[in-house]
Amino acid sequence: MSDETKKQIIPELLTLKDLKAYYNLSPATIKRERWEQKQVKQNKLKPEEVRNLNGFGYTVDCVEMYRKLYYEKHKVEEFINEHKVSAPAKLLAND
Repeated sequence: MSDETKKQIIPELLTLKDLKAYYNLSPATIKRERWEQKQVKQNKLKPEEVRNLNGFGYTVDCVEMYRKLYYEKHKVEEFINEHKVSAPAKLLAND
């Protein structure tokens, strides 16, 4: 599937179900990370006790509409691009 086709199919605002379907990001993990972030802000949890401070739900802001969470497609793709790791063959070739 070409990049242009993907841009036409994937909506600009993504629900948790869309994140699972298009990007295979777990909604349960995102909810847990958001809950942990809320607990840290309320001083009920220490930042050291949080599982992953760099997680998607902890770092990417959402849009709340009608009591649902939506994520902007460009922010999701930025997060994924920031966390990409080179393939082992490419890493070995650079050495």
